[in-house]
Amino acid sequence: MGEKPKKVLWAALRLLVAAGLVAYVLSQARLRDAVRPAPGAELRPIARRTDEGVVIQTETGTERLIPFEAFGPDGAVHVDGILSIARRLSGRWGWALAALGAMMLQSPLGAVRWRLLLAVQGIHITFWESLRLTYIGWFFNNWLPGATGGDFVKAYYIATQAHHKPEAVTTVFLDRFLGLVSVCLIGAVALTGSLTDPRVRVAQIIMGTFMAGVLVGTAVFYSHRLRTLLRVDRLIARLPLGRTAAKVDRALFVYRYHKRKVATAVLYSWGTQVGSVLAMWWVATGLGSRADWYHYFLNMPVVWIGWALVPVPGGFGVAESLMQHLFGPAALGGGTPVPVGEAATLALAMMLAYRLVQMVVSLPGAVFYLARRTGVSPTHMREELEEAEGEV
Repeated sequence: MGEKPKKVLWAALRLLVAAGLVAYVLSQARLRDAVRPAPGAELRPIARRTDEGVVIQTETGTERLIPFEAFGPDGAVHVDGILSIARRLSGRWGWALAALGAMMLQSPLGAVRWRLLLAVQGIHITFWESLRLTYIGWFFNNWLPGATGGDFVKAYYIATQAHHKPEAVTTVFLDRFLGLVSVCLIGAVALTGSLTDPRVRVAQIIMGTFMAGVLVGTAVFYSHRLRTLLRVDRLIARLPLGRTAAKVDRALFVYRYHKRKVATAVLYSWGTQVGSVLAMWWVATGLGSRADWYHYFLNMPVVWIGWALVPVPGGFGVAESLMQHLFGPAALGGGTPVPVGEAATLALAMMLAYRLVQMVVSLPGAVFYLARRTGVSPTHMREELEEAEGEV
């Protein structure tokens, strides 16, 4: 099979997986408000509301009035749909504005962090240029999540400015990975407040496993003795595009001798990731979540790990399904669990609102892109990067 058919097949497979995940997520949530007439009964859609109660549609197509006095812990339960949940923000705009403010930390702090990583490779750009490229990459990730992705657009622009192209491109993806590791380190701190809480046990296990893998991989990669023992250099030479892989390997290994700059970059990463978690926490609170603070600091790293590792456009379906599984009725309700049928809908609304906050805050990236765009389309940017790798 040729290279082009492989790319088409891979793109189709990614879209198919994303479509399947999105369909599953939507099947768990509700668009319209519903009522569970009695404990154990199925949810029924609301036909209309009256002064005496709500009228639901029964399985046979007839209508049935559920009086207000029938609602209670041992009686009927009202379940809000996603539209009603979204309307909760109309009287709680302070939470949405706070989320926007927290998310605005992302690009400035990220730009400083990326400059540090570039400087280690001998590539020096101004803060303003780093900020512009960071915004451009973020804009494409949020508004046009496809085969190209914002990281490739950002990598293309920095590669055109640097003499050491593989090293420059490597910093873009190292920057992303460093952010993921940093938020997991923050989550590890949150573990101290949640060791006895079974509602976050899954997140604790996943995050612990991920961090253990990162620590082992880092120890092997940066240890001369272990690299020799495991013949890492020989394995890298056998990889496709072996010469380029060797250059990337050397670019990453350089950071072993710049521990202070790496530590400083991690600190900036903590700032960006704390802003992201706070944005989710605050917008979720505006939507009606009563989850404790550590749920966000433990669960969101797991959501972002899935978002990063499962290769579907924009993480669509992956992030939403993880939200529904990690933020269950008990977690979202705090001391009083929310109705089962409403929990999945609220978790979906939280993720969609978070995406919307990201889209709004990343809009300056569109201005920066239009101000400096070339005749090369974003799709061709990735192709040119891949061709350059093959020629190295």
